[in-house]
Amino acid sequence: MRTKKKEIDYENITPEDLKGEVKFEVEIDSEAPVYCTDCHIKMDSTKIDIKRGNIILMNVDANKCPKCGKELLDVETASRVEREFALRHSEELKGYDVKISSDGRNYLIRFPKELSKMLATKKIAKILPIDADEFVLKVM
Repeated sequence: MRTKKKEIDYENITPEDLKGEVKFEVEIDSEAPVYCTDCHIKMDSTKIDIKRGNIILMNVDANKCPKCGKELLDVETASRVEREFALRHSEELKGYDVKISSDGRNYLIRFPKELSKMLATKKIAKILPIDADEFVLKVM
């Protein structure tokens, strides 16, 4: 005997409708229009140059308001831009000189006390090669 599945009235959901396991997928629509937060009109897709200090990133995807000229980056592009500026400014940041040791097969680096406090609860790290002699360590 088959039981008929109850149709849910999404306008009037009851606590009984929320019981059990539900499976769903979320798709992010990257083509959704972006609206200016000031003018409330649709922004145009464009390419912009971003300058910070003496560093210029050219042809970055952005959205620009045709009325007020406000420019916005999406979250993914803004993250990439911030990471790029951080990498290019890494020489100016206070760094720590550490010794690289080897036990024959593995390379070992001891973290300074100031940094090891931040690593206390972290168990995994990802090493991202930037150049032949430059790496970024992302602690996860």
